[in-house]
Amino acid sequence: MKKSRIKFILICCLGWLASTLTVLAGDSLRSGFTNSPESAKARTWWHWVDGNITKEGITADLEAMSRVGIQEVQLFNADMGYPEGGIAYLSDEWLELFKFAVLEAKRLGMEMGFNNGAGWSSSGGPWVTPEYAMQTVVYSEVECRGGGVFKEKLPLPTTKRDYYKDIAVLAFPKPLQDIRIDELELKTLSGHSFRNHLEPDTKTIPRSALIDKSRILDLTSGLSDDGMLEHNLPEGDWVILRLGHTPTGQQNAPAVTGGRGLECDKMSRTAVDVYWKGGIQPILDKLGPLVGTSLVNCIIDSYEVGCNNWTSGFRKEFKRLRGYDCLPYLLTLAGYYVDSGETTERFLWDFRRTIGDLMAANYYGHFRELCHREGLRLSIEPYGGPFECLQVGGMGDIVMSEFWSGENIFFDSPKFVASAAHVNGKTFVGAESFTNLGGWLDHPATLKPIGDRAWTEGINRLIFHTYVHQP
Repeated sequence: MKKSRIKFILICCLGWLASTLTVLAGDSLRSGFTNSPESAKARTWWHWVDGNITKEGITADLEAMSRVGIQEVQLFNADMGYPEGGIAYLSDEWLELFKFAVLEAKRLGMEMGFNNGAGWSSSGGPWVTPEYAMQTVVYSEVECRGGGVFKEKLPLPTTKRDYYKDIAVLAFPKPLQDIRIDELELKTLSGHSFRNHLEPDTKTIPRSALIDKSRILDLTSGLSDDGMLEHNLPEGDWVILRLGHTPTGQQNAPAVTGGRGLECDKMSRTAVDVYWKGGIQPILDKLGPLVGTSLVNCIIDSYEVGCNNWTSGFRKEFKRLRGYDCLPYLLTLAGYYVDSGETTERFLWDFRRTIGDLMAANYYGHFRELCHREGLRLSIEPYGGPFECLQVGGMGDIVMSEFWSGENIFFDSPKFVASAAHVNGKTFVGAESFTNLGGWLDHPATLKPIGDRAWTEGINRLIFHTYVHQP
């Protein structure tokens, strides 16, 4: 009887404790929802359109955001085809308005972030000169008969922006069959398009179409500054390949007046430093102590500017990362097979992987280092480019995805971006949220299911797309 009474009392106590904890948990959840910590509050992108900006509009916008609980505003400057307002990007007047906006955000207890350049992709401007722009491999070919001295001026490969640098001059016996690599532009990242998971071609290549690596001659040292080559070639039919690099010509987009120019080389720390000096440092100098306190975040949006497949020092970096010299295999960039089909496909995989590794380290990774030096966080949308998305995602302090609403609903990035955050120990998984090019036609009731799906796919920080500045 005594034991049963004790048991009954214990059950009652446990029941009371459970119900009390449930009430307390409910109260805590309710309290946390109505009095959210700053880290849990929503963010928004804030588009300044075509240089139409005023102080009165900045104050009105930020006060409206503050009233509805927006914690951080992230500034973008975009050319949307409207009449220009006359405020040129990075001009003294623009910098003054930027500083005023940050001061107003501080007054309202808000934080501010900014896209790293004009437009939304990716990192370019008029201060980026051709030598620091995205580079692509170009080449010219000359066929000749050996058994004597070859002395000719080699054709200059296609050149853009009046900038060209030689990489190598290689000579090889002309193959009996002219079979070139399929999908060469994709496999060499020599155009705008790419595939992250490109299956190797397994077809058998006849020996008559192969270039024997041991017979490739490096004639680079014999090329004069004016393109003249003199060399005694052995008997037979030969091909002389002149390889070099030139800018892709890609510009940042959709960039406003004052901010439009060549995209910087994504594999070069030096080029990123040049970009930072011309495009970020003027903002830091203007804002001074506001950087890292009220201006807290820099953003690299989704990558939409195509490929660059060469950079100064690429051969050295390739050998460091892959363990062998890429020089003889550069013939594949002109479509030739070296040694075998399998060997060629393996090299091209290594070539693409090296580009991705260098972009991750020297663009995204170095940009993060520069941000941290100034007390800024770096937010990254780690997709759209010829790199490993999870690798690039690990470079961001806040890794971001995007999901769209309206007639173009799609969710192609939240899951893997959440994975990138999880495997790298990132607390926040952000999303450019409810992007819609169809106008302001949605109601919160139609948006909520889309937002719910984003939560279930791992998103825990909403950055609304978008709040358009009203000057």
